[in-house]
Amino acid sequence: MTWEFAPSFDAAHRAALESGKPLVYVCPLAGWALAPLLGRLAPDEAGLRVLVLAPEPSVAADVAACLGDAGALAPLHALTGATRTERLLRRSAVRTLVCTPGDALELARRAALKLADLRYLVVAWPEAILALGDGPALDTLLAEAHGAQRLVATTDDGDPVLGDFLTRHAHRAPVAVAARAPAAPFGPARYVVVDETRRAAVARALLDHLDPDRALIWDPVPARHPRYAALARDTAVRVTSDPGTEPVALAVAADLPSAEALAALRSVAREVVVLIQASQLHYLRRLAQPLRPLRVASEADRAYDRAFAARRRVRERLAQGNLDAGLLTLAPLFDEFDPALVAAALLSLPGGEAPVSGVEAPAVQVRLFVTAGRQDGVRPSDIVGALVNGVGIAKEAIGRVDIRDKFALVEVRADEADRAARGLNGSMLRGRRVSARPDRR
Repeated sequence: MTWEFAPSFDAAHRAALESGKPLVYVCPLAGWALAPLLGRLAPDEAGLRVLVLAPEPSVAADVAACLGDAGALAPLHALTGATRTERLLRRSAVRTLVCTPGDALELARRAALKLADLRYLVVAWPEAILALGDGPALDTLLAEAHGAQRLVATTDDGDPVLGDFLTRHAHRAPVAVAARAPAAPFGPARYVVVDETRRAAVARALLDHLDPDRALIWDPVPARHPRYAALARDTAVRVTSDPGTEPVALAVAADLPSAEALAALRSVAREVVVLIQASQLHYLRRLAQPLRPLRVASEADRAYDRAFAARRRVRERLAQGNLDAGLLTLAPLFDEFDPALVAAALLSLPGGEAPVSGVEAPAVQVRLFVTAGRQDGVRPSDIVGALVNGVGIAKEAIGRVDIRDKFALVEVRADEADRAARGLNGSMLRGRRVSARPDRR
């Protein structure tokens, strides 16, 4: 099975585009899926001619990034700073602007954005714009840009929320279907919410964490493939826009897939992990169920772990005793400063994390209390699997698992206990959402 995203525009769609009439375009909430429609626009004059309204700044940036060099739409600009954008608009240095309705309305109020001069007004996923409360701003912009051709991109033209909007702004417009969501979700997947610019790093972290024997990274935009070049040097990792037919253990979708793309990925991979923006989660839920989050350790997590390890080493050194030499050295400082500040200063010195020279750290275990037990059908393997696969705890760091009627107790190495508790909190075990905390008894 192969997959290719090639939206068809029939005679009615082409006629609408050429005549300036409204058009409705059905596609996933992703910049790569909107690009084929925008690529058909042909603004014929200098200055701002195309305005694309997106639900959020992150979506606007994604749309702009997926257009590449933008062709006839260039120069293209996604609003990241209002002051700079205003300056570019006043210099007529932008032909296509991608931004939220609120930002566009503010630029119009400053007289930097001339709505009457627009050739095209593209409303990208108005159902999401309305859900965010930007409906009044959107209506104002559409009313003032009355001479612009209106193109509406939506995930579902039958959405009841959109009924009134489409009646008022795209009445009887032809509907071009690039990709629809399925009537019902058709299979499991896992996901990671991550900014588009960090997806190569997260893909690497997933490969390190899950360690598949063979994997593919699916990105529908070939221009983005070079960012995965370092991963592609591994002969067991393939970077592609077409999943192909070769079986793999893991498929990482580096952007929100269409239903057809996800079906193609599931047909070749034992496990699929999708990297998305937060605004895309609602659409992904329509494609895949059960849908489970996969946590990837961040720099903040690693900093927390380093701090926890430093505290552990200090406790171990205190337990060993024989600190006279250190007390004699620091006693004068205690008269000048709070002892807590003195300790913090020592830890901030290079190499100052109180290492215990020549002493191997003992494997101290901490017992966690988990709010699901035998009555919920939970087994030891469920908890171990959640810790290993969902949280990323090494199996060697997990000790005894004791399942009781209404709760469970699991032993975890002390330096991993905080991360294990945070990772289990909110996770699902046998259909029950659980919480975890250190057992205080």
